[in-house]
Order: sequence, then C-alpha cells, then structure tokens
Amino acid sequence: MALASIVVAIFLALLCVDGSKQIRTAVFLEENETPDANSYSSYLAHLTDRGHAVSYFGQASTDFALAKYGELAFDHVVILDPTLTTLGATKLEKNDLLSFVKQGGNVIVAGSIRVSKMLRQFAAECGIDFDKKGSLVMDHVNHLHDSTDVYHSLIKTTQWINSPVVVGTLQKPIVYDGIGMTVEPTNVLTFTVLSAESSAYSAVPTKPIEGSKDAIFGANVGLVTAVQARNNARVLVAGSLDLFKNTYTTSTNYDNGRFVKTITDWALGERGVLRVSNVNHSRKDGSLPDKMLNDSPRPDEPITLYPDAEIARNSLVYRIKDNLTYSFDVHEFRDGHWTPFAADDLQLEFVMLDPYVRKTMAHDSHGHFTTTFTAPDTYGIFQFRVVYRRVGYSVLHWTTQVSLRPYKHDEYERFIPAAFPYYASAFSMMAGVLIFSVVFLYGGDDVY
Repeated sequence: MALASIVVAIFLALLCVDGSKQIRTAVFLEENETPDANSYSSYLAHLTDRGHAVSYFGQASTDFALAKYGELAFDHVVILDPTLTTLGATKLEKNDLLSFVKQGGNVIVAGSIRVSKMLRQFAAECGIDFDKKGSLVMDHVNHLHDSTDVYHSLIKTTQWINSPVVVGTLQKPIVYDGIGMTVEPTNVLTFTVLSAESSAYSAVPTKPIEGSKDAIFGANVGLVTAVQARNNARVLVAGSLDLFKNTYTTSTNYDNGRFVKTITDWALGERGVLRVSNVNHSRKDGSLPDKMLNDSPRPDEPITLYPDAEIARNSLVYRIKDNLTYSFDVHEFRDGHWTPFAADDLQLEFVMLDPYVRKTMAHDSHGHFTTTFTAPDTYGIFQFRVVYRRVGYSVLHWTTQVSLRPYKHDEYERFIPAAFPYYASAFSMMAGVLIFSVVFLYGGDDVY
C-alpha cells in the first residue's frame, strides 16, 4: 500500500512538472465573440497548434489575475478587445500590464477606431501613440475596391520592416483597416513593423484637414508597431482587429495570414530569441589565467578573522601584453528548435571604464564565435564585454571580469633594445674615467 502511494505521488509530481512547461496564454475576446465560434478561429488555432494552453476571458470575467502569489499566472497576454477596461468588477489599469511586461511577460494588443483609454495609456508608456479618437488610415490610391468602403480605409500596403526574423518572407500585400499610430522617435526600444504607403494618411474622415496636426502622412503612419524591452519581453501593438480575422488571414490573395502568424510567433518569444553558452577565455596558447590568491593557506600569514581585503580569492589575472582568446556559442530559437546563429557584426570589447580593445568575432557554421587579441599595456581591472542589439533579436549582454597585472621583476627582458643608447653612454663614461685615471696616475710629468 505504501509503495502504491509512493508511485502515485511520483506520477502526480511528474504531471505537475510537465504541466508547468506549458505555454500559458490569456486571450481577451470581445463580448460578442466566443472561443468556439468566433471571427479569429484561424488565428487562435495557430496558437493552439504552437503548443499554447489558451485561456479565454472577456470583460465579464471575474476569475482573471495576471499574477498570483508574486508569480505570473500567464506567460503571454493577447488582447483582441480594444475596448478592454474592466474584468468583472475590477478595473484593469495600465500599470497591471506594465508590471506584467517588467516581469518578462509578452503582450499583443489589437486596436481599432475604438481604443480604450487604458490601452492608449499602456501603448504610450511603451512609446507608441495611437492617433486621435475617430481617425482612420485612408488611401485613395492603394485601397481595395469595395462599394461599402466610403472613405477608402480598407487599404493595402507592402511597407513592412526589412527583418525576416520579425515578419518572415512576404510577397503579397497586407490588407489593413483600422487606426494609425506613431512611434516616439527617441525611443530606441520601439520600432515600426508595418507602415502605410506614401499615398496614405491618417485623419478623422468627417473633419477637414486644416493643418499638419490634423493628419499623419505617408510612412509616418504606423500600422503595426513593436517593443523589445530591456528584459527581452516583447509588446506588439496593431491598430486593426480585422488584421487577425479569418476574412483576410485565410485569403490567398494577401499575405495577412503569414504576416500575422509570424509576428505573433515573434511577439510571443518563438522567433528571434538568442542564448549564449560555453563562454571561455584563456591565453592564446591555451593556458588558463592565474588566481589572484592561492587557495591553499600560507603558514606565514597571520591568523585573522577578517576576509581578504578588497580582493576576491578567485579573481583571475592575466599579464599585460598577453595574447588572449575569448570564445562562446550563440544559438537562435527557430521553428521550435535551437539552431546555430551566424552574424558578421558581433563584437567583443575589453573594457576598463572605456574600451581598450574592440574586435569583431569570427564564427563557424556551428554558432561558435572566437577572437584573439593582445592585452593592452595598462594594468587594472578589465571586463570582457559583449553587447549585441539588433532589431528583432533578443539582446545579448554579459561581462566577464579579469585583472591585468604588470610584469614581475624576473619577467622583464635582460637588455631592453630601447635602452641601448643609455647603456652605451654609461659604459663610455666608465671607460673614459678609467682611461683618464690611468693616464693621470701613471702618465708621468712628461705627459703634462
């Protein structure tokens, strides 16, 4: 009986562990939409096919919480309700979503001509500004011919970002019907994924355009924007609900389906994620650095209760002008697998306050990066530092601290070539004094 209880307990524990690996995704739908029959079935099926455990909520839901007991209850949040403001009797604040992102959660927001104040504030905190209430993106040149589209707001565009990791490979136009947005130009974390054609503009269709403040023109009109946070969490903001609906995601005349699925995979951390492993450094000949202090105690050291002052016993030390080699492996998460990453612009810096050395890493086909350089002729505490920020990829940033020491007394060259003139002057002076002394002492009176 006891053995059976143990087996059952182990089985339940394994189930819990396996369940904890599921991708927990919360999807907010509009009031008139249901999980079983809705306009986003193709899009939601994509989430399920990618292994997401999808939970559906609406503004009437009362059992929703982004975090429980200080831990995130979901990994991702997808908001397909642009009027979202409350959950049951609880008011949803922008700070709730911001806190979710700060803890590493990913958020997708789909807007329309009606965007709630809370979602506008959340987007503004991310550096994205929705256009004024009631505005539409219109294009009288690049639009679909629809008799019901009075304002020519059902537009098509091919102005997507030149980043295959974010949007994939697209060949056909994207159909869009919704509100425009702009990106804060000084925000280095935010970028435009899809923008309008040069002939498009965003304005309130029922009001005249009397100045530049009444409309946004051309490529300045953002349709889909994204944020790569400093903690590698991601936020995707689209100004159109129709972008995610079956009407266009299942159409073969446009690339909406491929575009939406690809940017969703990117926003939910399934594309463009990099990881680093196997970080190593040594001298060029393969010898490892010395330790600042030996691990074995010295008998001549006085007994003390105080630790090593201002020094770490395991601090690694190289000598100035050593030839150093630094290497690591980088892999990219793609199509559900970790594959070797290749880049020709990944650099290493050797830094003490300022970079003393900056070198581009060489790589092979297996994601292994390496470089060799000569340590500067300056002793002190240095860092190997790698910072790699590229649009669409998670940020790589890490440091490895080492120390550089000067030459020891027995490590200098016996004779320094640069000092040969001084050696010659010293020996010539000695020879001159010797000759003068011999002549002065033994030369006799006739010498003078």
